[in-house]
Amino acid sequence: MDTFRWAELVALLTSIGFGTVSAVIPIVNAEAYVIASQMSAVMGPIPIAIGIAIGQTIGKLLLFFGVREGKELRFVKHRREIQKQRPVGPVRARFRVFMAKLLDLVGQERWGLPIVLVAAVVGIPPLYAVALLAGATTMKPVWFGLTVLVGRLCRFLLVASGFQGLHDWFI
Repeated sequence: MDTFRWAELVALLTSIGFGTVSAVIPIVNAEAYVIASQMSAVMGPIPIAIGIAIGQTIGKLLLFFGVREGKELRFVKHRREIQKQRPVGPVRARFRVFMAKLLDLVGQERWGLPIVLVAAVVGIPPLYAVALLAGATTMKPVWFGLTVLVGRLCRFLLVASGFQGLHDWFI
């Protein structure tokens, strides 16, 4: 293997790692990583976008399974019982109603995957929240993961190639 292939592989693996971290820790920005990688011209937009998209998908699946499996833990069940006994204020009551409606929409077969796709491409609603909600529904993990991968790949290809085009146009 020549040096270019090794550099491409390292860029891909680094992007996967950064994407996974940025999917779980919201303050770590994947878009900034993509733009910085294009500014430094380490690698073209395709391997960086693919790596970040794969990493983001892995991270969102970790959140998805964390909610799905975590709700069965003993301390989570105990906390739910305690919260049911506490009085609920008006703001918290409205928030619970809103979250119940959103959970219902994400859980529906007709609207669940389109909501995940829009969140993955556009970011509204935030994909972090949608991943957590989807984990609480009966959505199949395979469909969730594929939808996130396609949406994130589109998003990061647009970010990387769009920045590359602006960079070439100005410089």
